[in-house]
Amino acid sequence: MKQVENIAITNPNRAWVVSEFEKLYAEWLSWRNDVVRLKDQPYDRITQSEVFADGEDNMRKHDILQAKTLTFLNNNITGHGFISGFDDKHIDRTDLRLKIRVKHRMHDLDMLRVCLEYAKVPEAYWKQKGKELVEKLLNKSGETAVDIAASYLKNPMAGDK
Repeated sequence: MKQVENIAITNPNRAWVVSEFEKLYAEWLSWRNDVVRLKDQPYDRITQSEVFADGEDNMRKHDILQAKTLTFLNNNITGHGFISGFDDKHIDRTDLRLKIRVKHRMHDLDMLRVCLEYAKVPEAYWKQKGKELVEKLLNKSGETAVDIAASYLKNPMAGDK
């Protein structure tokens, strides 16, 4: 896997980014389940390649899901360059059947999914977390405030999950 850039969440709402990514991931899981059950569609063996056996509608659905995913990633996460798209290379070769393309896309998404937990977040994220901590500490007694702050500092991401 080529990764020339650290993975970072660019949107200050980390929880939303992770949640939306999980929704896209679930769509890919569903699509993978659909693809493995695809029956070959009729196609002209003389003028069309074997990939048309997946059916043009299914190829279109795959391209739409891929475009949706890459748009989300481009707008919210940097460092996902190992997940390419529409470049006619690797798993985006148009001569590969959907079963192969989806299998490899899922591998890429699995890699990104485990990396997101460790991704950098923008300064605005930390400012928001600081604001949340201050709001939790307001009107608390000294010992209670110290306990809240200590708990928060031990695991500042717990509020995101």
